[in-house]
Amino acid sequence: MIKVEMGEAFRSEFSNYPSSDKLKIAQFIRHVKQYGFEGLEGKNRRSDGFSNDDPLFTQKMDLVKKYNLWHYHIGIPNYEKSYSGDYKTSEYVLHYMKGDDYIRIVDISPHPPFKLPDESYLK
Repeated sequence: MIKVEMGEAFRSEFSNYPSSDKLKIAQFIRHVKQYGFEGLEGKNRRSDGFSNDDPLFTQKMDLVKKYNLWHYHIGIPNYEKSYSGDYKTSEYVLHYMKGDDYIRIVDISPHPPFKLPDESYLK
């Protein structure tokens, strides 16, 4: 069983989200608590897909490794099939830190462009 918690900054902002967004985030939380990451509708992956040409590559990768950052395409505003048809993406991704038996949701942001959460959100 996976425990799901919210980071402080995310929790304080969550109350201001539209009801439809809150519902999708709550559905994600319920799913992860019940089934783990199997069978999620959206794409879920580690947040380490940066180009080697990115001038901040090392800094970004250090942050991903330090906090074990992942992101999930939450379906906000809706899901779209990927070009390959293998998974679904969305404009917004939910960022979380992944531990052995828990996750901590820390931020939500539009993608593209892909942007890691500010480190202040990760503490």
